[in-house]
Amino acid sequence: MKSYEDMAFSAEIEDKNGILENGGVLPSSKMFLHLPSEFARSALLYAVYVGHCFCDQTYLVRRKRFDYFLLAVIDSGGLFFEYHQQRFEAHAGEVVLLDCRQPHVYGAIGSVAFRYIYFRGGSSENYYQLLAGEKGYFMQPVRSVAVQSAIQCIFALVTDKANNEHRISAQLYRILAELAEEDWQSPIQNTAVLHAIAYMERHFSERLSIEKIADEVNLSEYYFSRLFRKCTSASPHAYLVNLRITMARQLLTVSQKSVERIAEECGFHSTTNFIRSFREHVGCTPKQFRRAALAQINQLYDDEEEK
Repeated sequence: MKSYEDMAFSAEIEDKNGILENGGVLPSSKMFLHLPSEFARSALLYAVYVGHCFCDQTYLVRRKRFDYFLLAVIDSGGLFFEYHQQRFEAHAGEVVLLDCRQPHVYGAIGSVAFRYIYFRGGSSENYYQLLAGEKGYFMQPVRSVAVQSAIQCIFALVTDKANNEHRISAQLYRILAELAEEDWQSPIQNTAVLHAIAYMERHFSERLSIEKIADEVNLSEYYFSRLFRKCTSASPHAYLVNLRITMARQLLTVSQKSVERIAEECGFHSTTNFIRSFREHVGCTPKQFRRAALAQINQLYDDEEEK
């Protein structure tokens, strides 16, 4: 039986629609492969490949056709794109939407880290036409906290034992709706909250107080908490706990680290507290989640081998 590491690597390079020069992908990269149900194919927006890619300057993808839309969010560094006889670049903090059914090339500008979702179905075609317009592609800064929150939610869902297609579809619609929304909140508010989220993502393993996070963005604790809830529909504490649980889910799925070690690395300084919080958010213990996740991965391979 193939391991998760085998799946994450082989699923990335098995692209029969073009050439994927995979030498620039670093070992820390992860990808989740989802095989949609018949209902999802006919009725939902569904994600097939979801991943976090860390690459060096040699990373390059060249395809004639790939039957999905690509949503990519650049976390650090940059990517160049060649599409519709145009060349453009996307850098940290920007989101790109591309119709991969058309010939396309993209690659790293130096080292780069980005999250990606390959999706299709539902009204993806209509949303793409709305967002891409005459340029033929969509690119802009990620100004909405809701977009980052929805992407984080999708990453959590694809590692969940249930892999709920309906919830994933809802989050994809949420992302596209936010990108299409013109009535943005003030840049200063969004900048502060996005800064706070980035700070939490870098320091989630540490003992973080809301006061400390508010100090990081130069706001009072009271105002910061109100602003954060307004932008994300969650309190800073709830968002931080959800971030830690998301990271724990990924480690439980892709590593053999002990529950105690994962609890520590994800900012839970008590294993008992980690297990209790994990059960409240996921509905099972970390060990139960790990067994279910590995069983699902094995089942995916069994289904693929039978085809």
